[in-house]
Amino acid sequence: MNVFETEFVNECQIGMKWKLKETDLKNNVQQIGLKSKIFKANIPGVKYCLMLYPNGKNENEPNKVKIFLHLLFGMAKKVIADFSISVNSAKRGIDFIYEIYDKSFGWGRTFCTRDDLFDPDKKFFVNGIMEIELEGTLKSRGIKRKSPESLSLAKMLWENEEQKDLTIVTDDQKIKAHKWIICAHSPVFKAEMESGIKESIERKIEITDFSFEIVKIFVVYCYERVIENFINEENVYELLHFADKYDIQPLHNHLEQFMIQRLTELNVCKFANASVSANARALRECCICFLMKFVGKATVIDDSDELDSEICEEIGRRSFFSISK
Repeated sequence: MNVFETEFVNECQIGMKWKLKETDLKNNVQQIGLKSKIFKANIPGVKYCLMLYPNGKNENEPNKVKIFLHLLFGMAKKVIADFSISVNSAKRGIDFIYEIYDKSFGWGRTFCTRDDLFDPDKKFFVNGIMEIELEGTLKSRGIKRKSPESLSLAKMLWENEEQKDLTIVTDDQKIKAHKWIICAHSPVFKAEMESGIKESIERKIEITDFSFEIVKIFVVYCYERVIENFINEENVYELLHFADKYDIQPLHNHLEQFMIQRLTELNVCKFANASVSANARALRECCICFLMKFVGKATVIDDSDELDSEICEEIGRRSFFSISK
């Protein structure tokens, strides 16, 4: 297991209270499941919900009430779950120990019979409402690392200066490229080149709000050249915003992974702020989960007083168990 994966292996608490009306369950006479709200766990990309089947999952079990914990995830390789589901008013609960989720699906079993569910003496419903409680822990067995997507471009295109028919100008410096290659990477540049304005006729793009260094890295990336040697924690913010503004999605994803793999207590707040302003959802999720590890601990986190309010609110929300109504 590499260093990147171990940043997100810590146990994560989950929990909710799910309130259901007795009339809704009585009206459910087919094998149709009822689903709670979907909540986010503090493991990157992992969500969870409860599913209740008041008439069983198939025709062979009409008098069985089944309940399942469903996990939805794509970034985690595997999730181990220990959890309990209970209705305290009925003094009824079931425990699940070391359930392995290697894909998005649900673990569950029979909770009670349908006859018992609606028996007033069993006290599943109080004033017409049943409250199901979930408590548990999840543990991730590593995070999947996505390979950056790129177009397959030959080295000779990069070296073929004569046929480069587009000039990009910034900071009074110029760099040449093939128009079709730049347009293939950015629908924003493509629209500009097809607009009929002066720049498209002259086959020239002027960029005033980003440095020449950033523009050059972008052009190098378009030709499938290695850019890791040009990226650092000082320029990655500007480059991420460049990719967001000009809708260069593969580069945007590439930079998110670059930043996620370098998360530390020294940069997580800056990275989190950048994830909000540059619409970097995967980075935002990983920053939140990284910061959640330190909730309630005496840990020095650089620039925490400058953390974006959106990130602060999400951390605060996840610090409490949620209620599904």
